[in-house]
Amino acid sequence: MANNHLASLDPSIKAFIGISAFLGPLIILSLIIVLKRIERDKPDRIRWW
Repeated sequence: MANNHLASLDPSIKAFIGISAFLGPLIILSLIIVLKRIERDKPDRIRWW
C-alpha cells in the first residue's frame, strides 16, 4: 500500500525523499563527530546535559 503512495509522486519529489533519507543521517552523524572533536580539544565548551 505504501508503494501506491510513492508511485503517484513526481519523480523530482521521489529523488528529494531519497536524497534526504540518505544525507540526513550522515549529516547528523558528522555533526556529532564534530562536536565530540570540539569536546576533546576544549572540554569546557560543550555540555551534553
